[in-house]
Amino acid sequence: MGGLGARRVGRPQAGARPPDRVQGRAGGEVKTAVRVPPLAALAAGVALWHLPTVVDRLLGGLDFGVILALRWLAAALLLGFVLAVERRPPSSVGLRAPRGRDVLITVGLSVLTLVIAYSLYGLLAGAGPDQQTQSGQIITSLSVVGSVHLILNAAVVEELFYRGFLMERVIDLTGRPWLAALVSYALFVGGHLPGSGGITTLTVVAVGSLLFVGLYWARRNLLLCVGAHAVLDLPILAVALT
Repeated sequence: MGGLGARRVGRPQAGARPPDRVQGRAGGEVKTAVRVPPLAALAAGVALWHLPTVVDRLLGGLDFGVILALRWLAAALLLGFVLAVERRPPSSVGLRAPRGRDVLITVGLSVLTLVIAYSLYGLLAGAGPDQQTQSGQIITSLSVVGSVHLILNAAVVEELFYRGFLMERVIDLTGRPWLAALVSYALFVGGHLPGSGGITTLTVVAVGSLLFVGLYWARRNLLLCVGAHAVLDLPILAVALT
C-alpha cells in the first residue's frame, strides 16, 4: 500500500476497508490511500501491546495494579495513534454503537459460551483457578474491587488490540476478513499459554476466543466483543466473592 497521496486503482478486494477521502481544492472528493501503511500500523500496535511487559522487566517486579494501569495507558496510546497519527475515526477500530438486537444475541451467545468453556475446564481441572499458573495465582489473590478492575481491563484492552485494531489492520493489509480472524485467534490464544497454562488456554481461552473473533467478523463492532469478553471473565469475580 502506497504512502500519502498515492491513488488506488481497480476495485478493492472483498472485505477491504474503503479508502479515506479528502476534499480537493475544487470541492470534489479525491481518493487517497490509508495514511499509515498497515504493516507500520501493526508494528506500532505490537510495540504498544508490549509496553507494560517492557516497563515491568526494566523496573522489575511491578505491582499488578501498576501493570493494569500500564495496560490502560497502552490502550489510550493506541487510540491516540489511530486518531492523531493514522488520522482515522474511532469506527476504524470498531467503535460504534451496537444495535439492540445484536446486544441481545451477544448476551445469549456469551452465556452459552461461558457454560461450554467452563464445563470443559471443570471436566479437566475441577473447580477453581489453576494454582500452578501465574494467572491462577493472581486471580485468587485479588479482592472484589481488584477482580472487577481486571475484568474491565481485560475486556477493553485485549479486545481493542486483538479485535478492533489487529483484525481491522490485517483486513486493510490483505482484504481477507477470514485471515484477520485466524491471525487474531491464533495470537490471542497462543499469547495466553505462558501465563494461563495449557488447560485454561485450551478450554476457556480457546472457546471464548471463537466467540470474540466470530462476533467481530460478523458485526465489526468492538463494544459487542468487549461485553462478551466481560461476561466470559465473570468467574474471576466469583472467585473473589467466595
